[in-house]
Amino acid sequence: MQPESTVPSKALVCVVDANPKFRADVVTALTSFYEVVEHSEQGAALEWIAFHPPAAVILDENVVPRGGLPLLREIFCVPELDRVPIICTATNDRSMFLADAIGLGARTTLVKPFRRSALLQALSKEINGKVERSWVRIEPVQRAALQRTTQAFNAVADLIVDGKPLPYQILSDACGPLVQSVQAGRYKDMLNAVKDHDNYTYVHSLRVSIFLSVFGYSIGIRDRDLVTIASGGLIHDAGKMSVPYHILNKTDRLTDEEMQVMRDHVTQTATFLRSSRDLPQGALLIAEQHHEKLDGSGYPRGLKGTQLNELSRMATIIDIFSALTDRRVYKEAMEPAQALHLMTQLKGQLDQSLLKMFKTVLLDTAHSMI
Repeated sequence: MQPESTVPSKALVCVVDANPKFRADVVTALTSFYEVVEHSEQGAALEWIAFHPPAAVILDENVVPRGGLPLLREIFCVPELDRVPIICTATNDRSMFLADAIGLGARTTLVKPFRRSALLQALSKEINGKVERSWVRIEPVQRAALQRTTQAFNAVADLIVDGKPLPYQILSDACGPLVQSVQAGRYKDMLNAVKDHDNYTYVHSLRVSIFLSVFGYSIGIRDRDLVTIASGGLIHDAGKMSVPYHILNKTDRLTDEEMQVMRDHVTQTATFLRSSRDLPQGALLIAEQHHEKLDGSGYPRGLKGTQLNELSRMATIIDIFSALTDRRVYKEAMEPAQALHLMTQLKGQLDQSLLKMFKTVLLDTAHSMI
């Protein structure tokens, strides 16, 4: 089994602005979620960016000595740096800097003062856009799986906001290429392709979908049933789309109230999914019971023992494994072997026979791809 690469938990963002108060405010706003470096001067900023290409740059019009536009041109003229996402800022929405920046190829602009939420949303969108554009380099079926699951995930978010039910066709169409990749034993590139993606709920859900499909396929689940469990994995945390960003990615220990908000995502997911008339029962079961434990210590219903069928037990194992090996802003990704060893200590909570089977599946598939 291949170990996860050791990468920083937080993506690196460079803030270039001559206003020290603005830089300090941005650093305060972003530090919980990103590693932030600040510069005020054009030459020093370009040199630093060239040697330490960040995940994104926040560039203001007032950079000294000549303004932000010359620096933007210099960045776009350096090979590879022209791919670094740049968010351009100004104090006026009629700023020529913003208009010229868009003309040069900048995709996102913000007018000061702006909300922290707007900055976080813009950063995440830009970082994810760069990651998703890189998918052109992987095989067509796996690329289709990533593109379709991303589109489906975004569609689900819109449906939740609009209060509309989820058509199962959206999920089954998205998970078709994913299942094809799993059946061919070619899912590793998909896992690698989302390591730097900034939507952690999507990444976790995709990983659960992939690992659940791998596990299901290994024990004989096929065709529509395999698409069903892949769909259940992709949608199992839909309720987290309603959890506030600062709680979902909090680096400190959650308060009791915040923990309850997090746990409520299961109930919210179930409520949303039960409005779908054609969602297979297996997909709903995965969403409703992936936090239940054999000893009854799970939530939201405290189910235990024979109340949990094999699919529920598989979903719990996969969700925990993926959570431990996910990269998050508050932790490094745990190596798979370490995660599996830790899970063997949860004898009363997890089905150890299924866990042993899953471990064997991971070892076999990893070996086959070496």
